[in-house]
Amino acid sequence: MALSLLPGIAYAGSEHIFRTAGGCGGRWPIADTGQTVHYSTAIGDDSDYRPAATQPDFTIYNPVGASSVTVDNHTGLMWVLNPNDAGIGGTYTWENAIAACEGLNYAGYTDWRLPNIKELVSIVDYGRLNPSINTAYYFNTNMAYYWSSTIYSLNTEFALEVAFSGGGMNGSGSKTNMAYIRCVR
Repeated sequence: MALSLLPGIAYAGSEHIFRTAGGCGGRWPIADTGQTVHYSTAIGDDSDYRPAATQPDFTIYNPVGASSVTVDNHTGLMWVLNPNDAGIGGTYTWENAIAACEGLNYAGYTDWRLPNIKELVSIVDYGRLNPSINTAYYFNTNMAYYWSSTIYSLNTEFALEVAFSGGGMNGSGSKTNMAYIRCVR
């Protein structure tokens, strides 16, 4: 059973797909959240859905070089492995975060961008805390908020963020606040 934190977004379970208007090819299967604990006696916790096809699956390209990237084998998205190596470590306002990703020339690519909320949530590993991401594939992830490119629909002065301390989303991130970035292509 999927959580529905935002309308139209499924967050867990192999039977769900994201439907997007662009940028990501339209659909992809959602990787499992990593939840292994049963919190209820009823069927439907994410821990009940653990087929191998939905388990997170990543590949690092150029693992010893300074321009290494992580590819999510489910979504096909390519992520900067280590923001510090890419020169984008540190915090940004929302507008500067967008500019930093769009201006990035890294690993031979210039089409980097700030991920939307669906993409950013897709790399959260809810089976881990502090940070809630697989650090073998996403180096130097801080236990703090990371910007998405998605504007909060209830107040356009805010943008959605993901806290990699526990994987929660936040819609109260004023665009003038400072948060980290994880660029994607």
